[in-house]
Amino acid sequence: MQKTILIVHGMRKGKLNELLEDFIYALFDETQIDYDVAFLESEARSLETVVATTVRQGYRVVNLVPLLLFTASHYYEDIADQVQMWKTQYAQVHFLLAEPLGTHPAMADWVSHQMARYAHEIDDATGVVILAHGNARFNEPDIALTYLAQQQTSEQLQCYPSMVYGKLNFQETLPPLAAKYQKLLIVPFFFYDGYLVNKTKRQIEELNLPVEITYTTAINFDPVLKNIILARIAACEEAHHVSDTVELV
Repeated sequence: MQKTILIVHGMRKGKLNELLEDFIYALFDETQIDYDVAFLESEARSLETVVATTVRQGYRVVNLVPLLLFTASHYYEDIADQVQMWKTQYAQVHFLLAEPLGTHPAMADWVSHQMARYAHEIDDATGVVILAHGNARFNEPDIALTYLAQQQTSEQLQCYPSMVYGKLNFQETLPPLAAKYQKLLIVPFFFYDGYLVNKTKRQIEELNLPVEITYTTAINFDPVLKNIILARIAACEEAHHVSDTVELV
């Protein structure tokens, strides 16, 4: 039997986890996927608890799909390191860890659509910034976001990466852009317009940059996420099929 566990960051307290869970259930209500939801931050539905329950239920193939945008500390330390432990603890179970969601080509399409939606805000004096979470200890988010920005750059429009944390910190990257452009269009590359996005907007305002700043909406659980998650699940299933074939040979 095969089960997919969708891994969400979540919060240890409050109602956010319930809202996230309701959204995921609504998203996959019409699919035939056998799945469960686990949280990195939860007092009741932690990833470790959900994995243990899944194994007890007799599943022998477990697809782990992190609902994260990039690989960084949560991906490597909270999930990948645990997977290695589970492979030893549950030797009878085949665990497959999917890639994060933000590096899928469809996310580049989402950014393009956001820019198109706000095309009335863009002219020759506008710089476009993709703003993401970032990480001070891992450079993979910087590399992925820089590539994403390069994909949106053309002869007519320059797109720049910026982060809340890490080397591309907005406090370092935005002032030079404010000196170059009269306007900035900032695309929040976050799952939803929540606490961190609003906090970062306030911090950017406190920089008193001499430019007009417009923000697009964040991803806000756009339906594109469903297609990306399904693609990540399919990749896990394909990897399992290939490994089975190799073992049989």
